[in-house]
Amino acid sequence: MSELQSSQFEKTGEHFGNVLIVGLGMIGGSVAKALKERSLAYLFGSDRRHDELTLGIATHVIDVEAELNAEFIAKMDIIILATPVRAMEAVLEQIKPHLSATTLVTDVGSTKQSVVEAARKVFGQVPANFIPGHPIAGAEKSGVLAANPNLFENHKVIVTPLPNSDAILVDRLHRMWTAIGADVVSMDVVHHDHVLAGSSHLPHLLAYTLVDALANSERSQDVFRFAAGGFRDFTRIASSDPIMWRDVFLANKDATLESLDSFTDHLQQLRHSIEVGDGPAMFGVFTRAKSARDHFLRLLEARSATSASTVKPISIKVLPASLIKGEINLRGDKFLSHIAITIAALCEGVSDLSNLDMGQGVKVTLQALRDMGVVVEDFGGQRLRIHGVGLNGLKAPIAPINVHDSALSLHVLLPVLAAQKFAVTFIADDALSAQPFVDLLDIVKSMGASVTTSESGCLPFAIATDNQLINQFKVDVKGHSRQLKLAALMAGVMSQKDTELNLLDAIESDGVEGLLALFSCQITSKSCVKASSSIALAQAQKPRAAQLDMPADMDKAAWLILLASLSPGSRLEVGNLALSQINTHFLNLLIQGGAKIESSHNLSEPLSVVRPMDKASIKVGFTEFSGFKVSEEDVLSVRNELLLLCVAAVYAKGTSRFEGLQRLPYHWEDRITTFVDALVIIGVPCRLQAGVLEIEGCIPCGGELDSAGDYHLALAMLALGMRSRSPVTVNDCHKLLEEFEEFETIVEPLGFHCQIAQ
Repeated sequence: MSELQSSQFEKTGEHFGNVLIVGLGMIGGSVAKALKERSLAYLFGSDRRHDELTLGIATHVIDVEAELNAEFIAKMDIIILATPVRAMEAVLEQIKPHLSATTLVTDVGSTKQSVVEAARKVFGQVPANFIPGHPIAGAEKSGVLAANPNLFENHKVIVTPLPNSDAILVDRLHRMWTAIGADVVSMDVVHHDHVLAGSSHLPHLLAYTLVDALANSERSQDVFRFAAGGFRDFTRIASSDPIMWRDVFLANKDATLESLDSFTDHLQQLRHSIEVGDGPAMFGVFTRAKSARDHFLRLLEARSATSASTVKPISIKVLPASLIKGEINLRGDKFLSHIAITIAALCEGVSDLSNLDMGQGVKVTLQALRDMGVVVEDFGGQRLRIHGVGLNGLKAPIAPINVHDSALSLHVLLPVLAAQKFAVTFIADDALSAQPFVDLLDIVKSMGASVTTSESGCLPFAIATDNQLINQFKVDVKGHSRQLKLAALMAGVMSQKDTELNLLDAIESDGVEGLLALFSCQITSKSCVKASSSIALAQAQKPRAAQLDMPADMDKAAWLILLASLSPGSRLEVGNLALSQINTHFLNLLIQGGAKIESSHNLSEPLSVVRPMDKASIKVGFTEFSGFKVSEEDVLSVRNELLLLCVAAVYAKGTSRFEGLQRLPYHWEDRITTFVDALVIIGVPCRLQAGVLEIEGCIPCGGELDSAGDYHLALAMLALGMRSRSPVTVNDCHKLLEEFEEFETIVEPLGFHCQIAQ
């Protein structure tokens, strides 16, 4: 027998001393091999099957064969029990007389309450140095020859400490599993057994039962003969060790039966749906199941990702002398697409929506609704059919709602979830997580909802289940924000009470009122004192299903209208603009500067006489701009198009002046500053001082610009290259291509010459 190694290992490196694996099966052997190949421990093995020990030595899985006696047990730093769960008690009895209080004892069993009870029975109470654990990894193969040193990499390991567990040893156990690549979490013993009963034990039970039932059927030969990949994948786990799984089901009987009863109830409901031909009910089950499965796959992808992926830099070079010619119907408005799919989900009935913007942000909102049980048929080509569940028909999601980097998803969904009868948590990606949402939270809290968040008002947000919505909903909408206005309107719809929103600053019509009217939620508005207005939503207006062909995204339309105005010989017609969202202030300012713009409808017609989502076409051609002025009164109304107006000023004769920039939200101030820096780079004379920007018209010299990953900046910088003396290259355009997915398919046929490079 080899001499035992000292447990007084060097403190400078990670090493776990003498480790004994009791039970050299596939899991035990894999733990041993993982530790040994990484030089993390000196490995001992014990197994009632002597052949496995011999193989363990021969294949270098362990260093030494060990007996469960005083000679070995007293000198171990860690003992890992990898025996069947029903054998745990006997092993603990055997090692008890020789066990040191400083030795960490753990296990790898898939049930924990039975193991804890075995320890309590042997020791009288569970010792502080006995800390159960469970690696969520494995395969159908068994025995030490199946040992895989990489088995636990990027897999979960659940540690289930007890209240009296030694904290130092718990930490050591976490470090050991982490050292061999596992993602280690802690969990209560009872909770663990119920979670695993559903995620692992029940699937094995179903696989064994299905294969056994089919094998004993009259058509068994043909069933197995013609079974496809789905049958193979589902029944794969029926090849697992029958003895081990018999012991698991006996050890975790109560939790398994609870999961089995729940599954049986759902299966009976589905059987009834098939029997009576209830297609929508079946579709709902399948849709929710697909959403849950997709969520699981997303977790696996995130788990297997090595480190946070970096966004590849994307640059777009604009070649001068482009020509914008053609007729186009643009993809739907992103802002309205978020709202349309959400309202459709809250209707009672089926809505058909087409020409939606299915960009990344909208997909976030759509996925959240699917995760809460909304049935969505995707026909491709930006067409969806949404089966509404009613205002309170959403189901609790299986995980927190992740809005990623979509602030708009948060504004449309948070008021909706605040009115539901289940608890939910909102999370986001890093950048959005650091952004405070105090004003949005004020709106939701004014509904009577209970929201828990940090003092700074940053994500995550937790909404409780005891929300008591108030009788009348009144709120001041701050900050020129149409997202806050949207959140307040959604809160009004959900509260089903008389709603009055006081818009403290003028917010240009964005089409929301028309869209809500299409879904039978009528909004009235009136002008109030200086630059403010009020809108009202009467109580008990439940949204009703509708059909909608989404009008064009106005940001993209405004950009193309500007491009056509700048380039000699251009002639462009945009055919699907909604009258209720066309920014007449922007068009009028272009016209004042000399633009030639024609519309199929009278754009000055009051919106009160316009039917929801009525559309107009706009024709525009080249113009030679003259310097113009954007007053302090106008600057807020054209903030989304402000940078485009600045580009028009660059190519205008004379000086253009933009006033009141200090009134813009802080992120717009940052955009203006960055854009002015870009103008200096390409040789445009300009001055920004005390909230006033003056631009001297000229022909830019071209150069390399950085959009800082900002969508509006990227669009404006690309427009600067339309007639520059040399190409303009805009860096960091990944956000532009995410938001404007159809960019390449649109600009090339219209004649906008650019090159995209990574």
